[in-house]
Amino acid sequence: MKDKTNNQAKIDYTLFWPPLLVIVLICAYIVLNPKAGNDAVNSLFAVVTGKLGWAYEIFVLANIGLILYFIFGKYANKRFGDEKPEFSTLTWLGMLFTAGTTGTIFFWSSIEFYYFLSGPPFGLKPFSPEAWDWSLAYSLFNWGIGGYGLYVAIGVVFGYFFFVKKKEVFRPSTACETFLGKHASGAIGKVIDIFYMIGVIAGVSTSIGLGTPIISELLTKMVGIQHTLGLDAAIIIIWTLIFTVSVYSGLEKGIAFLSNVRVYLGYGLLIFVILVGPTTFMLNNFFDALGISTNNFMRMSLYTDAHLNGGFPQGWTIFFYAWFMSFALSTGIYLARISKGRTVREFALGATFSGVLSAYLYFAVLGNYSIQVFNDKVIDVTKIFNDFGAQRAVVEIWSTLPLSVIILPIFMILIFIATANVINSVAYTLAMVSSKDLKYGEEPGKLSRVVWAVILGCLSLTLLFLGGLKPLQTSATVGSFPTMIIMGLIFYGFLKEPKQWD
Repeated sequence: MKDKTNNQAKIDYTLFWPPLLVIVLICAYIVLNPKAGNDAVNSLFAVVTGKLGWAYEIFVLANIGLILYFIFGKYANKRFGDEKPEFSTLTWLGMLFTAGTTGTIFFWSSIEFYYFLSGPPFGLKPFSPEAWDWSLAYSLFNWGIGGYGLYVAIGVVFGYFFFVKKKEVFRPSTACETFLGKHASGAIGKVIDIFYMIGVIAGVSTSIGLGTPIISELLTKMVGIQHTLGLDAAIIIIWTLIFTVSVYSGLEKGIAFLSNVRVYLGYGLLIFVILVGPTTFMLNNFFDALGISTNNFMRMSLYTDAHLNGGFPQGWTIFFYAWFMSFALSTGIYLARISKGRTVREFALGATFSGVLSAYLYFAVLGNYSIQVFNDKVIDVTKIFNDFGAQRAVVEIWSTLPLSVIILPIFMILIFIATANVINSVAYTLAMVSSKDLKYGEEPGKLSRVVWAVILGCLSLTLLFLGGLKPLQTSATVGSFPTMIIMGLIFYGFLKEPKQWD
């Protein structure tokens, strides 16, 4: 069904209202009962990561095995359609290189080492030489092929649907038609899509919740505005207003343009830090950490800390797997759409290693710069971290860079644009899923897109209201569990059906 005046599909209210009401009720409950909300967050996190953490680890390893099968197995030389690739190889690799990173990469790459140094794995003593060995190595593991690979195997499946079966797939239920049959468009399919939408909202809200306080702290540093929840709320409201204006005024191409500017500006910033920073130390420490991570890959992949129960794998490895997983279906669809004409092997290798190398570049540069600042005691990172939080520590580290009066605004612009782009793309995805009979060439309704942008902002602000990192971790982790099941169903259906590729 279609509104012919503006070429927009109508809303499917059976998919629109359930996830919206669930999120609204969660936000209302937390705001009205913050203590009970915090208790619920801690309990949910403990259940999902403690009792089900092993399932995430096994799923990620199985996903890596599936990627290897696609690279070396019978489908390796099959193509995503008979057409020529839409983009040149260099352009395509560049798009893959930037696809899997959001504004939060600036935060994590600058401070993750400190989390692992002060609370190391394997029962090690904090700030010990052994803890130093793992501080960057674990970052490279968490942002390695286990995480980015979650986008790749599912991307192969969507590439098959798009370009071989010539089927438009923007709902996960459609990808389950092989074994669900008519039920894929019935109640079972609706449940799959609703859980998918809730998982996406939960994961993206974590990203917004991490990015917002960094912008607030940057404003505090640059112009002296006090960082409060009100300032965080104002930033989220500004994002939503910009998105709303862009949707209704046809300025969405401007957001896309700013997104491209963000990419070039971001890598320009990294080049600047390489030139003014401890370049030799960056290279030495990166490759040392890469060696530790590679040598201990299976140990880290299956680490559950069953005896000491220190919580390290649950708070970090499982959290990062879950966070990546919450983006897996939407990112997999994007990666597949830009890969028409590529072979399965090309796609699997290109998508996996482009994403990993992109993340590693940030950790090699910003991570090692932060480590050097800590080692040289340029500022008291520990005191700032303990007294004011991780976001303040990150901003103070960035402030030690030369020309910080210019560099800090660049960081703010980068994170602001990156997060706005995430809100834009995810609101569009959610509006597509909740549209009724969306046809080729149609756009999801503008009001629907704005509503989903508002919902993303509301959940993010609610998580910030609870305070600390745990609510943000819980949102991504709990929301991703249904996504893991949905991905398993899609893989099952793909491997089960007789394929046109065979």
